[in-house]
Amino acid sequence: MTKAPRRLGLAVLTLFAAVLAGCDPETSDTGSTADVASLATASAAPSASASGAAGNGRPQLRLDMNEDEKQRLWNTYNYCLRDHGVRELKERSAGAPKGSGIISLDQSGEPKAAYVACADKLPLQPPELDEEKNPNYASQWNDYVQCLRGRGMKIHSLPDGSGWTYDDGVDDPSGGLEGAVYDKAEKECTLEAFRGKK
Repeated sequence: MTKAPRRLGLAVLTLFAAVLAGCDPETSDTGSTADVASLATASAAPSASASGAAGNGRPQLRLDMNEDEKQRLWNTYNYCLRDHGVRELKERSAGAPKGSGIISLDQSGEPKAAYVACADKLPLQPPELDEEKNPNYASQWNDYVQCLRGRGMKIHSLPDGSGWTYDDGVDDPSGGLEGAVYDKAEKECTLEAFRGKK
């Protein structure tokens, strides 16, 4: 069975997409699946303030942010979209954890004017995870994959460095880790590899 390649941040990005869309990542309207993801890159500003705001006004996600801090930034963006006409999926929003502030929005990309109006609230990915901004990305990516392997993941880097895939013969879709154990390993390996801490 051929497994699809994955990219760094799959758990985080897929989780955000699923939570914000209020649906299972395997059935989201975006067409993404739980087995394939690419690292979202954005034109990050050259510097970010301690508050997380980038020089161009967009909030800058940091590697060391906790999930609540990240979620607050995404909530701000999503509420802006809703307030500018993007349809809220109220039944899905009602299923979000109480007090989380998470809302679920229509994923059609309409009205386009809402996305223009809220562009300055769209969080930027950490610059360490942007291949174009991080000159050490390739070696740090390999360190990341090796870290996950050290935690029990049965994976290896693709030859072109575009992601990772499961080792031959691995039929376990989790690749050896799943749920909270995978989330913890992914976060710790990201910090270890991309902050240069071993």
